[in-house]
Amino acid sequence: MSDVALTADRGQPPQLAEFHRLTDVIAAQRAVLQRWQQASQDFQQQQAQALAPLLASQRAIDLELLRLLDQAAHAGDLGRNDLRILHALVRDLATSLLRQGEEPELRAVFARHQDSADDDAPEEAPEAAAPAPAAAPADDDLMAQWERMEAAQSDAAQQRARQRDQHKAASRRRRAAAPEPEDASQTIRTVFRKLASALHPDREPDPQERERKTALMQRVNVAYAARKLLDLLQLQLEIEQIDMRSIASMGEAELARHNRVLAEQLDELRQETADTERGFRTLLGLGHGAEPTPVRIARAIREHSRALQQNLAYYRWELDELRDPRFFKQWLREQRD
Repeated sequence: MSDVALTADRGQPPQLAEFHRLTDVIAAQRAVLQRWQQASQDFQQQQAQALAPLLASQRAIDLELLRLLDQAAHAGDLGRNDLRILHALVRDLATSLLRQGEEPELRAVFARHQDSADDDAPEEAPEAAAPAPAAAPADDDLMAQWERMEAAQSDAAQQRARQRDQHKAASRRRRAAAPEPEDASQTIRTVFRKLASALHPDREPDPQERERKTALMQRVNVAYAARKLLDLLQLQLEIEQIDMRSIASMGEAELARHNRVLAEQLDELRQETADTERGFRTLLGLGHGAEPTPVRIARAIREHSRALQQNLAYYRWELDELRDPRFFKQWLREQRD
């Protein structure tokens, strides 16, 4: 959404001056957040392209390992305890592969080893099963490493969301403690109702104008759901419901209510920017203040690729070794331990 400039004149009342200051700062902060979001998105796209061949190779190795374990489980030369461990390994590996892509072979293998499970608790469906394949040492498992990285990013995102929730709760407590002639959410509802009344598509007989109002109303709904007062005010400007004169003619109390909501949203926007920047720096391995230059991004992708290539080399070696019955039984005992 493009920001509509709300410029201020000299000698304006304090609340009006604060209104213009907040709208300018919010517009600038949005631009900063968008830059970090775009940089993070570009990095993840580049990394996905670079790692795609390696992940495809790992999937091929995991499929071959799954078939080997499946055959070993039905060879008839393993004891009860070893079989129970092997069934669990196969189910976990099949579950991990099913998350990457649906294949009838994987469903069939999972079903065979689910039926053979010697567990007291019923086995869950693959979609809800344990996330990591236990078929190899965790530190060297490429797919597990990739899944752990994604899980770490998810955990970090959840942590940032919790921090934002705490931050919002603190903001709400501060607003509740301050005397307000009207609840800030009521200010947003008031602006929303005015927009909804002006844009109601069913009241517009002209088809083209109805289509335009429908699109604008969708934007209004998004802004209202996100409690973005500035977006709603900008939409009012777009449909020419308000202009600089009507803003300037607002009373100090009404402008003060608008400013409280905008200040809260600026606070949350700054927090979101800080969280986005911190998450991207962590993903990229950048310290505070270091800019995510193309050179640093390329180096981070190379380092990730190199680590995955080393893991692939280990897994190819291990897969060959597992075809030796003596190595296989020793490896199975290690999984049991």
